[in-house]
Amino acid sequence: MLSVNKLIVAALSLFSIALLTMTFFLPEESEVNKLLHYYDFGLCIVFFYDFLKQFINSDQKLKYFFTYGWLDLLSSIPVIAEFRYVRIFRIFRVLRIIQSFRMLVKFIRSNRVASLYGLIIFMAVTIMIITSTLVLYFEKDSGNIKTAEDALWWSYVTITTVGYGDFYPVTSIGKLLSGILILTGIASFGAVISYITGRVDTIKAKGKHH
Repeated sequence: MLSVNKLIVAALSLFSIALLTMTFFLPEESEVNKLLHYYDFGLCIVFFYDFLKQFINSDQKLKYFFTYGWLDLLSSIPVIAEFRYVRIFRIFRVLRIIQSFRMLVKFIRSNRVASLYGLIIFMAVTIMIITSTLVLYFEKDSGNIKTAEDALWWSYVTITTVGYGDFYPVTSIGKLLSGILILTGIASFGAVISYITGRVDTIKAKGKHH
């Protein structure tokens, strides 16, 4: 059955495959390569959670596991790099469920709020990964963001709009990317607050009816 969570996981699977492909063109000892592997590890946690959720909720657990569940499990284990490209099967499964563009449009229209929040989550994650990777690439030789850990910390404090100022971009491209990440953080937190407020109002309305 199609759901917002499945769409997000499918989109993240495609994005993670793009990240893995990029690592083949980078020196193995480079900080950018190291950063991409950090993010891939984080995505693996998301995929492993998705596997556990599907396995627990499945009415036929053995059938799920021995059809494509074992592929989901292998593709979510960080140390087994060779199996990470199996994530492409997640995308194929979602596409098979959707079957047509018309069905996807109908699903989004009937789940507008959930689809919007799902899109915001996906965009926030991808923008944070892309901007931090590019900032590290452009700043490592001229600024104070020189390691993968520096880039991770900078992206975290920037998207949360805390801005400690211990790490900051000095190049024009870096400053532009920083501005994009700050705007992403503001939009994301605004969406989260709106979502929580909507959920609270819904629960209150249900309580009054009862």
